[in-house]
Amino acid sequence: MLSGLFVGVVFGFLVQRGQFCFTSGFRDLYWHKNPTFLSALLIAVSIQSIGLFTLSAFKLISIPTTPLPLLATILGGLIFGVGMAVARVCATGGWFRSGEGVIGASVALFSFALTITSAQNGSLKTLLSPLLKHPLEISNIYLTLGISPWWLVGVLTLASVGLFLYCFRRYPSYKDSRHYSIWLVAVGLGVLGIVAWILSTQSGRNYGFGISVPTMHLFSYLTTGQQRYLNWGSLFVIGIFIGSLVSAKIWKDFEWRSLSGVEFLKSLVGGVLMGVGAYWA
Repeated sequence: MLSGLFVGVVFGFLVQRGQFCFTSGFRDLYWHKNPTFLSALLIAVSIQSIGLFTLSAFKLISIPTTPLPLLATILGGLIFGVGMAVARVCATGGWFRSGEGVIGASVALFSFALTITSAQNGSLKTLLSPLLKHPLEISNIYLTLGISPWWLVGVLTLASVGLFLYCFRRYPSYKDSRHYSIWLVAVGLGVLGIVAWILSTQSGRNYGFGISVPTMHLFSYLTTGQQRYLNWGSLFVIGIFIGSLVSAKIWKDFEWRSLSGVEFLKSLVGGVLMGVGAYWA
């Protein structure tokens, strides 16, 4: 189980050094038409996909399958995205930006954790859970289509390589020189994601990277003391904060960044929206 903490530390270190942030990355894509972050994200996903389906082929891991609550997933994703825009941070960013001393990120992270925990086990469950009932009999895409997953992995890999070549030529310096190349970080995250699945499976948790549920588990452990919530995933998110803090301290990126009353409110509301969206999606 302690391997979750180790993986989280490495993860937090990498995302902090590469400033691998979903919020700013997709903001660049929308406002500046710069798909560099998207290309890095696809690289990380492609590497993980190749590794995971290879491990699955050798029966070393099992790819989970679950029915799809379509309306809840679409609505949850939309609300989560709005929450990211309002809070100016995502769930992952809440952890690693907190390690940099960004108070707004900590506020958003707290309201996110409180909301998703309340939705899963508390007072918000009766209000939000009905949308999750009667899911469609749709599973993983390749199972639904009845094809080999390697067809989809191949298409994803080709798209990743093509987009990388385009971005590398047009945007060679996506981040300032103080931070690692975002593509190098993407490769590291892809490989680490494969390692995470192996180590997590050995602890009895058939999953890899995860932020929402582990955050909920950690918050549940802190508020109830139930030992079952202290697991691989909850140690993983603790590790993200530690890894980011260490990286920020070493490279002098750590700085307490206060926020105004309006910014506090935005962080609070954004975290709530992300919590609702994550629960549905």
